[in-house]
Amino acid sequence: MKRLVIVESPAKARTLQPMLGAGYIVRASMGHVRDLPADELGVDLENNFRPAYHLLRQKAKTIQALRAALEEAGEVYLSTDPDREGEAIAWHLMQVLKPRNKPVRRVTFHEITPAAIQAAFAQPRAGLDMRLVNAQQARRVLDRLVGYQVSPLLWKTTGGKSAGRVQSVALRLVVERERDIRNFIPQEYWSIHAELSKILDFGLSISDLEGAQSNPKSKIENPKFIARLIQIGNRQVGLDKPICLNTKEDADRVIAALAGATWRVKRIKRETKTRKPWPPFTTSALQQSASARLGMGPAETMKIAQELYEGVDIGAGKPTGLITYMRTDSTAVSPEAQAAARQVVESTLGSRYLPDTPPTYKTKVKNAQEAHEAIRPTDVTRYPSALKDHLTPRQWKLYDLIWRRFVASQMAPAVHNVTTVDVEATPPAHTPEAGSSHSPSLPISLSPLSPCLFRAVGRDLVFDGFLRVWQEEETSDEEDEPQTLPALSEGEWLELIRLFGRQHFTQPPPRFTEAALIKALEDRGIGRPSTYASIVSTLKDRAYVTLEKRQLAPTPVGESTCDALVAAFPEQMDYGFTAQVEDWLDDISRGERDWVDALRAFYAPFSKALNEARDKMRAAAPPRPDAASASGDTRKSNTTDDSKPRRRVTRAKKKSATARAKANPATAGESANAPAIACPLCGAPMVKRASQYGEFWGCSTYPRCRGTRKIAAQDQAGLRSPTESRTMPS
Repeated sequence: MKRLVIVESPAKARTLQPMLGAGYIVRASMGHVRDLPADELGVDLENNFRPAYHLLRQKAKTIQALRAALEEAGEVYLSTDPDREGEAIAWHLMQVLKPRNKPVRRVTFHEITPAAIQAAFAQPRAGLDMRLVNAQQARRVLDRLVGYQVSPLLWKTTGGKSAGRVQSVALRLVVERERDIRNFIPQEYWSIHAELSKILDFGLSISDLEGAQSNPKSKIENPKFIARLIQIGNRQVGLDKPICLNTKEDADRVIAALAGATWRVKRIKRETKTRKPWPPFTTSALQQSASARLGMGPAETMKIAQELYEGVDIGAGKPTGLITYMRTDSTAVSPEAQAAARQVVESTLGSRYLPDTPPTYKTKVKNAQEAHEAIRPTDVTRYPSALKDHLTPRQWKLYDLIWRRFVASQMAPAVHNVTTVDVEATPPAHTPEAGSSHSPSLPISLSPLSPCLFRAVGRDLVFDGFLRVWQEEETSDEEDEPQTLPALSEGEWLELIRLFGRQHFTQPPPRFTEAALIKALEDRGIGRPSTYASIVSTLKDRAYVTLEKRQLAPTPVGESTCDALVAAFPEQMDYGFTAQVEDWLDDISRGERDWVDALRAFYAPFSKALNEARDKMRAAAPPRPDAASASGDTRKSNTTDDSKPRRRVTRAKKKSATARAKANPATAGESANAPAIACPLCGAPMVKRASQYGEFWGCSTYPRCRGTRKIAAQDQAGLRSPTESRTMPS
């Protein structure tokens, strides 16, 4: 009999089927087949948080097809993704299909290539890893406990649409960053720069040569360079230094004090610096780089990466997996992949571009799954240029990015020669005695006798190394512009071309981009690779944040929701506590913590806060009855949305509500002069509401029904004043 292989997606199934051959039937589960119910909590709080899983209605045909395939098969291979979510999907499939008297094996792989598939199916596991399953169950139950029980409180206070264990903490990051920006007070400061040159050997200065046009030596070019003031007397100069030039007047006093000064090279420091390549991509790093270089949001990045992982037809007539599994927090690379990359580098660029030994990278993310690999091409000899005609433009750009980052990570460091030159400027009246005794405390009291120290830094690329493949934007202080210095020697006298000041203002922290928010979550140990993109997408879908010039800005509803949640649930909204819960989940996945014990540890303080939450939320954020409908978004939530779902409005209920409205419109909040406008969803009377987006009709039965309607011109005559508008029921 044939062997049944179950994967998540049809694309993955199409790629696997040719590799496995006619002896296998490859079918897709289309993701999860069971989940917590949409219309109730679905967690038995009195029975060890036992989840009540229900079959997903939209998966009925899929399950039927899987059962039919199971009848034809003698063995079952569960080949879902190699992470907690994939293990949980495999477990749910076992609970639904219940294969009797047929061996069930678990097969995992990190890349869809013939060699990897052959190796995986040659050594399948006999059972599922229940540690991973329980870690996923714990996460699902935690998210349901928060979302289902807190979201209704938001509807009746801030008008927010939902709360989430990680989503709400991510919102707090955005809100706090926005307030840091609003409260930021720019500080003015000045820097002083000297443009200098060597003194020509034949005794003429640059100015002499420029004035003597008939002299042929006037055509000699004398290299110039810029040095920045770093010290006056024995006190450092700069922002947050003992001497800070806060105004133009301060800078002008220093410039005036240096009139007629002599300039001499005090010391020169020469060193060679190497710049190591970046490690290959993790999920977070890929999302950040794709955002910065390609303008892709995290959701689009993961969608395209999934396509590249599951397989694309590159001219062979069948799908080919081009990259390894794209949800990973590990920078590890297999020895075989490293060897292949080194061979590519040596054959194309030469052995000098290879380090003596393959580099290793230490994953900085806490609890990273080192058994996984970083994101890399499945075959590094598939050059991006050879695939351009077979991929969509966006697929090609992302593949090119992944390919370059991986190849560069295996290359030799770049080498720079760095020269640091300190130049001493001595005013005409300076004497050693005066200079050693005078120590100004403020720029405005500078003595003309104080010697000043200027610094210039030159940086020359000696060997490009990995930069040949992966270019990184230079990040240098604007006060120390990259430059090439002329040949100088200690004690050499220099000529001043000009002395000038530059005005600066301290800058507020930037708003988060989608990728930067993900990095901030990762740095705090919040969330995991499989959840990053969905966290950001949920914040946008709930209208808690908006994208402005590719940066995240909180909406008023987002801010009030954040304030209410922080006031009512200070522990659960704490960054450290949220990261600790992630640690618990990691402990569960390693078998070091019982998942029910972890749920108890979370729920004990949470349930106590829940009992006192409504009053605290109302005090922190005044009710916004219009906010939930302000955006005009009436889309139904998906099955994984843990906010309390809307009740279905049956035809009988609609008729009943309409009849009640006609019989007694006053009880529905309508005045005698107001038109009887029925809700388009349930037929109940509608009332006027006001929001930041303007006035609109809203269903009087909110939050049971969220029907809305624009105010038409003919409605205006009969509208009540805003003071007569009903508020939402509490």
